[in-house]
Amino acid sequence: MRDVADSVLDNFTVNATTFDTNVKKVSSALTYFKQGTQAGDWASDHIATILARNPVNYGTWDDFRDAFKAQFILLETQNEAIQNIHNTPQRNQEFGEWYQEWSRYARCANVDKATKMYAFRRALDTALHNKLLQLSLMPTMLARLVEKAREFNRNWRTFAGPTRGF
Repeated sequence: MRDVADSVLDNFTVNATTFDTNVKKVSSALTYFKQGTQAGDWASDHIATILARNPVNYGTWDDFRDAFKAQFILLETQNEAIQNIHNTPQRNQEFGEWYQEWSRYARCANVDKATKMYAFRRALDTALHNKLLQLSLMPTMLARLVEKAREFNRNWRTFAGPTRGF
C-alpha cells in the first residue's frame, strides 16, 4: 500500500503538462500544507530556505520528494515499524537478510538511538547476543554493534555452523 504522501506528490508528476518545471512542482506542492501543523511548519521552513538563496533556487523535484519523505512518516507506518523492531527476531536467519528487514523497520520507527540499540540486541539470535555481551567494550553506536554482530555471525557460520552430511 502506498503512502498518502506518495499519492499527493504523484499528482504533480501525473499532471506533467501543468507542472512542467521544478519551480512549478515544488512551489505548488508547498501550498498544500496547512499552517499550524507539522507539515505546515516544515513547508514554511522549506520556503524560507528557498527564498534565502541568492539566486532563489527551488532545487529539483526529486530532491524535494526525498526531503518530504524523509521528514514525514505516517503515524500508522511508524507505529507498525516500532512494533516490528521489537518483534522481528533473527532466529536462524542469515544475519544480512534479517538485518536488511530489521533496519527498514528501524528507519521508519523514528525512535531514538538507545531504543534502536535495545531492540536490535533483543532481536538478535540468543547465541549471537551472548557473544556480543562477552566483548570487553560494548559498542555504543548501532553501526559498530551491527558490524560486530555481522562479524560474529559470519565466523560462526564459517567455522561452527550446522554440520554438513558427508
